[in-house]
Amino acid sequence: MTARNHINRRRRLGSALLIAAAALTAVPAVAIADHSVPEGLGFYTAPEDRIPGPHGSLIWTRTLTGDPGLPGARNQLVLYRSVDVQGRPIAVSGTVAVPATSPPEDGWPLISWAHGTTGVADMCAPSRDTGPDYPAHDYTALVREVQARWIAAGYAVAQTDYQGLGTPGPHGYLIGAAEQRAVTDIALAARELDPSIGTRWVAVGHSQGGQAAIFTAAQAQQWAPRLQLLGSVALAPASHTALVVELARISTAAGVASAAATFTDNATAFLPLLIRGAQTVAEIDPARFLTPRALGLLPTADNGCIGQLRSPDEWGGLPAGTVFTATGDTGPFSRVLYDNDPGHLRFGPPLLVLQGGGDTTVPPAATDAMVAEMRLTAQPVDYRTYPGVDHRAVLDASYRDVFTWTNARFGR
Repeated sequence: MTARNHINRRRRLGSALLIAAAALTAVPAVAIADHSVPEGLGFYTAPEDRIPGPHGSLIWTRTLTGDPGLPGARNQLVLYRSVDVQGRPIAVSGTVAVPATSPPEDGWPLISWAHGTTGVADMCAPSRDTGPDYPAHDYTALVREVQARWIAAGYAVAQTDYQGLGTPGPHGYLIGAAEQRAVTDIALAARELDPSIGTRWVAVGHSQGGQAAIFTAAQAQQWAPRLQLLGSVALAPASHTALVVELARISTAAGVASAAATFTDNATAFLPLLIRGAQTVAEIDPARFLTPRALGLLPTADNGCIGQLRSPDEWGGLPAGTVFTATGDTGPFSRVLYDNDPGHLRFGPPLLVLQGGGDTTVPPAATDAMVAEMRLTAQPVDYRTYPGVDHRAVLDASYRDVFTWTNARFGR
């Protein structure tokens, strides 16, 4: 072989290796190891040695057919890496839906969806909704109807289950930093899964997810500087939970609990979830402020979803004045709730807040007060209300406004 032939052969070999390497990098890393993805619910539990790694990177994925996938999309169940509020690496589950058509030149615009309250038990994770037997199917099916409209409009949609919901470990219900990390990290994971998704994104959340979307507005850009958060949308966001708890406690101590029932009774079913969430970041002893009857019901939060907690034979049946003891100390619990209230946050990206006037789950007065707090500090918030619209109906009633506002963020 001549020297020239040897050089040409080396060049051809180098070119072939470069092409092969490019082909491999075009395939999501998890696709190479698909054979190792556990079947069934084993998907949600990764081996300990697979969890450490960059937050927002994928552990593994599985193709979805039917619920909880979205029509008109390529749907994947994902397990990805995040970090809890103690700084420990953890695995988080969720879903990613990408329109089943050709992407625009700058990539699919991404909606990272933060869902409303389903519960804190693993069975309540929305990605486990495969049909009507799922305990929160009535809510998650309604959400998917709205998400399908985003797919049809040319958006990719990622939805986290949140930390500890579906996956091992406790769920930090309404713990803003934990929720923000889950919402943001699935946006990173979605781009690793499908590079046709662009770097620009908007967070959209309802109820619990509305609070998460506001924390995302405040913290996501620093958490994931490789992405560009264009704004956040908060529909009926949870706020002022500490005030509701204190109102219930004080009215009980004063013997006038029934007078505050309009504000406190609708929140009773959420109380065990708030307690479990607070316990992920602080030493909270519910025996210091709950009656024996309420304390006995607390474990139902660990194996039931929100519909069960609302039932008359559980938290939904507790009359005013039978939840808190007259001399209970809710101080440490209320401090956690206050620290995770979205009203005092500062954020750069614009925020759209939407509230139904007929909402009995998130009182309109609470959202009015939250927005007023934000405007006092000149935060970039746009607030719109819908007279007579209830907590879930705001999803559909506000869609056109949310769509127009989001399109404007993307310049579409």
